[in-house]
Amino acid sequence: MRVAVLATLLPVMATANALATPGPIAEHPETPAIQKLIGDYGKAIETKDLTLFKAVKPNLSPAEEQRARAGFAAVKSQTVRITVVSLEVEGQAAIARIMRRDTINGSLVSSFPQTLRLARAGGNWGIVEIGK
Repeated sequence: MRVAVLATLLPVMATANALATPGPIAEHPETPAIQKLIGDYGKAIETKDLTLFKAVKPNLSPAEEQRARAGFAAVKSQTVRITVVSLEVEGQAAIARIMRRDTINGSLVSSFPQTLRLARAGGNWGIVEIGK
């Protein structure tokens, strides 16, 4: 059974230090766990925490890890705001369409959409693929 959870610009995370409390959305039993995963994804980027990044994306390839390391080293500070636009859950898989707004080194702002393909394995949700 496929369940679509739509959230018009639902903030999942404001900063690593201040998580936004999501507003009411059509609930699916997995929504809170997926929201936590997406929040941890943003926190991993903000805090440059490669261990946390690997935890949210357990299938991280060596090339992806190298890009993450290079990205973390290239910025002094990064604030990530993630907004869930839509969430579709089907069994042990889900697709989250998000908007990211990153503030890099205090001034450069980058906004872009991402599609996160998620899977649940061993009771935990993880990011399988990060796309546009």
